[in-house]
Amino acid sequence: MNKKQSTRDKILDTVFTLVYINGYNGTSMAMILKECNIPKGSLYHYFKSKKEMVLAVVRERLSPRMDEFYKLQHKDDEHGINTIITSILKVTHKEELIQYGCPLNRLNQEMSPVDKDFEFEINIIYEKIKNRTKFLLENSSLKDGVDSDSLSEFIIASVWGNLSLSPKQSSKVRYLASIQHLVNYLKSTKS
Repeated sequence: MNKKQSTRDKILDTVFTLVYINGYNGTSMAMILKECNIPKGSLYHYFKSKKEMVLAVVRERLSPRMDEFYKLQHKDDEHGINTIITSILKVTHKEELIQYGCPLNRLNQEMSPVDKDFEFEINIIYEKIKNRTKFLLENSSLKDGVDSDSLSEFIIASVWGNLSLSPKQSSKVRYLASIQHLVNYLKSTKS
């Protein structure tokens, strides 16, 4: 960790990594304290509970990472489908995504069904990704009958589904082979 990094930032970065790898329920306060190498009182000075800490991670660490990864900016000289395909294939440059999957989806699967606060925060990020994807589709020349709203959801579900395999089942080669079906379909929607 950076020496100039604040204790709060150190906690958030550590919790992000632990929850990403172990899940919310698999990450204990003892693990967090050990990895941060701080006294319990310091931890509770910043956060009253593990839930509060992880919700802060969602807002302050996960949301900016998703914004960066899913920029999906419309370019006049590039078909929107090509921009989306580039983003889908960019996953292979991130080993941790191949090994552990999408951190947003992992937390979504674990916590949204059982906690409305997590569901709310995660849904904000999901909607941003979906709306960016939908915007690109709506500003691209697509074949008649292509519904940009449902296609946006299909794209996200396909990518997250491909990344949801266990670490032993995941590999760059496997991801590319599977996701190629989505890429081929997306190319077929161009008019």
